[in-house]
Amino acid sequence: MKEIGVGSIVRILSKNSEMQLPKKTGYRVLAAIAVSLIMIPCALVVGYISYVMTEALIEADNPGGGMLFEMQILSAFSMIFGILVIFSVLFFSSDREHFVTLPIPSHHLMFGKFIYAFIAESIMEFLILIAVFIGYIAAVAKNLSLAKAFHPVTLISSLSGIILIPLVPMIYCAIFSVLLMAALSKVKSVKVFYRTSTLFLLIFAALFIFSLRGMGEINMENYVDSLGSGDNLFLETLNIIFFTVPWLSNAVCQGNILYFLLFLAGNAALLAILFFLGKAFYQKGLYTAASLGTSKKQRVREKDVVMASHFKASLQKELRVILRTKAFSANTAFINLIWPVGAFMLFHFTKDKGALKAFIRMYDMGKDRADMILLMVIVSIAFIATALNSVASTSFTREGQHISLIKFIPVPYRTQLLAKAAVSFIFTYPALLATNIIICIYVHVPFGTAVLFAVLMLLAHIISIIVGMTMDSSSPYIEWDDEYSALRGNLNVFFNMAVMMMLSVAVILLGLFIYELLKLPATIFYIVLSVILAGAAVRMIIVWPRIIIENMKKL
Repeated sequence: MKEIGVGSIVRILSKNSEMQLPKKTGYRVLAAIAVSLIMIPCALVVGYISYVMTEALIEADNPGGGMLFEMQILSAFSMIFGILVIFSVLFFSSDREHFVTLPIPSHHLMFGKFIYAFIAESIMEFLILIAVFIGYIAAVAKNLSLAKAFHPVTLISSLSGIILIPLVPMIYCAIFSVLLMAALSKVKSVKVFYRTSTLFLLIFAALFIFSLRGMGEINMENYVDSLGSGDNLFLETLNIIFFTVPWLSNAVCQGNILYFLLFLAGNAALLAILFFLGKAFYQKGLYTAASLGTSKKQRVREKDVVMASHFKASLQKELRVILRTKAFSANTAFINLIWPVGAFMLFHFTKDKGALKAFIRMYDMGKDRADMILLMVIVSIAFIATALNSVASTSFTREGQHISLIKFIPVPYRTQLLAKAAVSFIFTYPALLATNIIICIYVHVPFGTAVLFAVLMLLAHIISIIVGMTMDSSSPYIEWDDEYSALRGNLNVFFNMAVMMMLSVAVILLGLFIYELLKLPATIFYIVLSVILAGAAVRMIIVWPRIIIENMKKL
């Protein structure tokens, strides 16, 4: 029997591990909106930053410093967010039992899974890297010369970098996963592996924080100055860890073919190391992963069974699924902490500097424009934060292949729906409320206005929950292999974010129309927006649950 090759494994995984776009006109429209409001704007912002940083660093005779910094930041984020994904795909995806019975060498299986995970995780990064190189080339063409910007080696190196920059951090993740599983083969609990990975991430983050110790006050001006002088400790640390990136940067900036060949050789060497480590240890790691489910399970005793109301039992089930699953807890529950923590760090460290200081002064002076901007920000955060955590937009996807139980368990559809909505509220709204409190304290917002902000955040949060649950109930992604695929491969998450971005843009345009065009006071914007959000939320609470219940009956 002919062996199944690496390419065949990648094709099989790509066809079966991602949600296919539903054949509905509405979803195609949402796909266009998602690309227009998320992917393209992100790329444009990154490209502009690359252009500005390159222009600034040309004066310091280090035009590639900004590009190098951006590539290293992307490498660091790839490793931080990719390690648990690679770990799960290599060892704990549900297709493991099917593949191991086929005539596939274990290291071929590992390589196929690795390549699939690398491509799936790096699509957005490819787009951002395109923007980075375009921004650099545009700045060089304008400020230096067209010949230098469009040197053949520069163009070839840039094209290669788009694909290969995310490769090294993913290889590190795979090497770490393979060695960890082989080294801890006697452990019978998967929690140990995930906690070890988390510890590794904390060490990695602490290393980066330590590397900032010589920066002094951390702001954009200091960053640019340190990049220009080559004295950025953070960048120096990254240059050691992701050692191939400086070679690519030199190839792009200098048009030097030797640096480009070094870059290719470095990537090839790391791939070879992964290949031989996989050949030596991956099979052992698969045995370890398979043995994790063989330990004796504790028997459920009759006295341990406790009666509860339908709603309470459904809510507890939703909470346990999220909190006991590493992928769900990290990406849907704990991710909400970035909003209050981010708001605190932003205001605590920059409230007396630059634009933020000017804005707070403008708000203290009672300027309508400051009022309008703050209201836009508060409501937009509520829309985007609810969509970003994907609790609502994976409400039914989380059920996986057992989704039919929704129709057969003796719990009313409405009760199950309310439990799924409640878990999104529990994980999201307290974080939104804390964010609102932090912002209002630092900006000196009056108590009554802060309460109004909290109410408007709640209304926007409710709208986002209902939209996300409606999308997921209409076309849930249930054929996923692991929990990371349920999040990463679920188009409903992406589309819900696109809709919330569109609503945020609508809020901003409404404010500009009322204040800038009609020249009405900000109070009118408060009133109009409050009426619209309240009316929309109440209408959706009354009508849309019936739509979701009808979708549940068709599952």
